[in-house]
Amino acid sequence: MTPRHAPLAAHGVGSSQDLPLPFDLVLQAGTVAVVLSFLAVTVLWRTPRAGGARRLPAVWDAVLRSRAWRVPLRLVVLAVAGYVVGDALLGPRDATNPAAHALFVWLWVGLVPVSVLLGPVWRGLNPLRTLHAGLCLVLRVPVSGLRPAAAPGGRTGHWPAVAALLAFVWLELVAPDRTDPRLIGTWLTGYAVVQLGCALVRGASWFARGDGFEVYSELAGRLSVLGRDDDGRHVLRSPLAGLTAVDHPRGSTAFVAVWWGSTIFDSASGSPVWAGFVQTTGAPVPVATVALVGVCALVAASLRWTTRRADIALPLVPIAAGYTLAHYASLLVVEGPRGLLLLVQQWGVAPGAEVRVVPDPTVVAVVQVVCIILGHLVGVLAAHDRALRAAPGREHTLVVADELPAVLLMVGYTWAGLFLLFAV
Repeated sequence: MTPRHAPLAAHGVGSSQDLPLPFDLVLQAGTVAVVLSFLAVTVLWRTPRAGGARRLPAVWDAVLRSRAWRVPLRLVVLAVAGYVVGDALLGPRDATNPAAHALFVWLWVGLVPVSVLLGPVWRGLNPLRTLHAGLCLVLRVPVSGLRPAAAPGGRTGHWPAVAALLAFVWLELVAPDRTDPRLIGTWLTGYAVVQLGCALVRGASWFARGDGFEVYSELAGRLSVLGRDDDGRHVLRSPLAGLTAVDHPRGSTAFVAVWWGSTIFDSASGSPVWAGFVQTTGAPVPVATVALVGVCALVAASLRWTTRRADIALPLVPIAAGYTLAHYASLLVVEGPRGLLLLVQQWGVAPGAEVRVVPDPTVVAVVQVVCIILGHLVGVLAAHDRALRAAPGREHTLVVADELPAVLLMVGYTWAGLFLLFAV
């Protein structure tokens, strides 16, 4: 991050000294929690469990479906997005511009907890979908596209979203002057042009597989207790219900690998050792780019090698979401309100005011540890259930044996996540 936006670099607590327990004890506890949970499910969880869902009362379902609030909210989100992009391109080029906070804090970080709580909200709020609907109306282009995909998932699956997400994390973690409003505005404009162009050709369904942020929200929303049944009715469900669904577009595992790998890279790149190494190379951007792609590829390869299954993406979602919440917990609490203040101050509201949110380091440290361990525990449960579904009638001990490499990998990533958060 550039000096004028230095607070945006403060993602985590930053030191094992903030932990209320010895760091080695935390590592051991995380390992024991993952292993014991696996042993418990192998004994108690011998058949797939669909995870019951209960429909909401009709009145609440009608409220959630109502266009009376959905349409105005979409227009508000579109207006805010348009203002942020315009301000990034034409507004002040200093720390008073809220563009970096809007993109890196509100959207990238805030979308995970909101989606985990409320479901895939970005699908209904996506300003690109609103713009696409307007363009189709003006240009008289079918909403289904000029050349609709033959199948809802298309032959490409989530691979376009993988490319979109990789482009974003490169901007966030590697690009020089990445908090420069002009760079952010240019990137967002280019991203919108590409997405809208593809949607005009392939139809509105493109966003569900090509927009990195919508796929990001959709996967995180799998953990929400608020979902929909096959008839489209809103239901209350177990968080595991969304992780045991049979739908699995191509590229989903790669998407989770980029999501997870980029967060790991962000943690590792904050160490003095990495900073010193990159500067000595004389080519920090190419080196960091190769390292970012390499970490994401390593995560993807380790997942496929240990599981040897293509449908492992959904059980990995709670792990990726947990690590994201742990890594960016303090950033969201500290910089989220500050970004909102910067936005309203441009409208003449509360001039000269400051927001100083200083979370207790011990509280943040505990939240980070809980998020990582809880994410892995839910991942173990989801992976075990999917393994049972994939091999109906197979001997239980053989199913468990096939899961052991994945469990060992989860233990390793638990250690890595805790180490990178508190020891680097």
